[in-house]
Amino acid sequence: MLNLASLCFPDQEKSCFYCCPPIRDPEADPLDNIAEKRRLLRTNRKELQNNLADPHEISGNECWGLGFLDDQEKQAGCLLHPLRHQGRDLRNLTGYQFKCAHALCREAQVFTDLSQTEQKFCLALCRGMDSFHYSSRTNPLMRLLAWEKEMLKIIIRDNLESEFTKQPNNNSSNQLQRITNFTEKYEFLWKKLDFRLDGFPALLIAERKGLNFLRDNLDDYIQLRDDLISDLKQNSNLTATSDTHLIPTHKLKIPLNLSRLLKFGADLWELPPGCEREVLQHIENKLTTFLP
Repeated sequence: MLNLASLCFPDQEKSCFYCCPPIRDPEADPLDNIAEKRRLLRTNRKELQNNLADPHEISGNECWGLGFLDDQEKQAGCLLHPLRHQGRDLRNLTGYQFKCAHALCREAQVFTDLSQTEQKFCLALCRGMDSFHYSSRTNPLMRLLAWEKEMLKIIIRDNLESEFTKQPNNNSSNQLQRITNFTEKYEFLWKKLDFRLDGFPALLIAERKGLNFLRDNLDDYIQLRDDLISDLKQNSNLTATSDTHLIPTHKLKIPLNLSRLLKFGADLWELPPGCEREVLQHIENKLTTFLP
């Protein structure tokens, strides 16, 4: 089995195969049709040598290189990875070597930027999960990582000394209850909010007043966010005219979570260069009316 210190392979009990195959229905989830997926992963492992002898490019919906990596069927991942073949990269046989070799989800990038202590805290959320539940984007850890490291660090800081961080003991039900309590405490971030719209303003509030304040004033915050998005849409300085030179919003000198708000919230995919200060000042003015 592979043993990489990463979000993809946190331990020898599970792995994440969400990125595989390289083309898939964006709404598909590893928890869909688990029995069929398990059969496919088992078959691909069993038939690997036959497929290597007579390889074929994949359509993208399924990949014969994706299978169980161990006899116990715990980890699932790429059977063609160079770490399994003395450094030889066999992923070119599927026609997707370049895409697979460079695939790294945003959640994994955020995880990499955390300290070892913070990573350990995050993985405690996933104790007892199998590869299917771990790979799912319903996994609370994956949902928290979508909020970027600044928000995640606030959550970890607030809970680092809690019962949740203790090592598992023989009473697995107590540990499960601690994980459940933690998840219920923060599930408003994905049940009520959307990291694409709320990542920037919610972070500012959490940094200044704490996440409990945000949770306790959630309805008022959502109204504030909706008003903010409406104001940005109607701001004539941010809309295009015939002589306006625009650049992609993600190229502005602003945080990623703010560019998401502008694009997915206000539908401002292109903006005039140099508008950063006006956007930030407008958001700051809005927040001053909300924060005590």
